Amino acid sequence: MIKIGKVIGDVIEAGGVKNVTNNYYDRKPEGEAADMLLSKDNVPDKLRCPEAEVLMEDLVDASLLTEDWQPRGLSGSERGLLAKEVCQRLGINDVWQVFGGLWNEKPETLRSHLNKALDQKKSLLFQEKLKNILR
Repeated sequence: MIKIGKVIGDVIEAGGVKNVTNNYYDRKPEGEAADMLLSKDNVPDKLRCPEAEVLMEDLVDASLLTEDWQPRGLSGSERGLLAKEVCQRLGINDVWQVFGGLWNEKPETLRSHLNKALDQKKSLLFQEKLKNILR
């Protein structure tokens, strides 16, 4: 058969398409990078206390965070509200640095998400939801 062309993972041949699997997007991180990304080792020291563990486990149980304490489908405004609420309960003053580092987000961006949230009426529902989860 005559090869006509190659398109990301597919080799097009006269008379049909032979599919060549491209697992680039399905690859899992390996080595040291995997350890940092796929474990709680990147959790800041200020969140390594029993009180924080309880709060974070409640948020995981409510499907707001993953097992690795990463936001699960939360908007920027919701992430800002969640970070602020957790830090208020734990007495952490540097909210944006702590959660910005945990979530790999610029602290200024996270803070601006909170400011935006405070101007939105729908944020009241999320704040109420957080208060019920973090009793």
